[in-house]
Amino acid sequence: MITTEVAADGALAPELTASVLAAAVRAEDTSAAGGECAVVLRIGGAAPGSRFAWPGPVSVGDVNKWEGALRRLEQVPAPVIALVDGDAYGPAAELLLVADYRIMAAGTVFELAASDGGVWPAMAVYRLAGQAGGGRARELAVLGTALSAERTRDCGLVDAVIEPGAEADSIAAGAALFGAVSGIEIAIRRRLLLDAPSTRFEDALGAHLAASDRALRRERTAS
Repeated sequence: MITTEVAADGALAPELTASVLAAAVRAEDTSAAGGECAVVLRIGGAAPGSRFAWPGPVSVGDVNKWEGALRRLEQVPAPVIALVDGDAYGPAAELLLVADYRIMAAGTVFELAASDGGVWPAMAVYRLAGQAGGGRARELAVLGTALSAERTRDCGLVDAVIEPGAEADSIAAGAALFGAVSGIEIAIRRRLLLDAPSTRFEDALGAHLAASDRALRRERTAS
């Protein structure tokens, strides 16, 4: 496992972007060398009930680098498991939305960052529309609603809500779900899902047939 500690409890800083990018690069390098891995993000979220300015006093170029790091992580040839210690607010929520298996602590909340101008218009809004549907996305991105960890799990945005001390077991359980499936195959299926909301059926068919052909050839080789 490639385990990365991510401090997502303050304004956007180069160190935060670099930590996410480094995890993605390590996964890419492992795959390129013929190895398999899982990326585990242990995210330090906001202290319960506390909030901070996100992204803070940065340039749009800094935001673009952050979004680029998230996108790169979202495309790695490896399963991505994310666990948030604290509230999944702002950057922690954005990181959860790019992970394959998502863990929150009981008694915490999931909330997009907001200011006097409304909810921060990050690509998390785009991801929410695809993952949770328009109604739930509107609740979070327009109304600025905070969801309890349990409610977040019930609407499918996280996979597990755990009590203190269960972190290691929950990460192991998440990793076990991926079994012996290669990271490259996981990345292919993730990409098909990500592209589905914005791709016409006829345009998507070729990519799905290519993935199907790859699976058939792998089965023939195994037999």
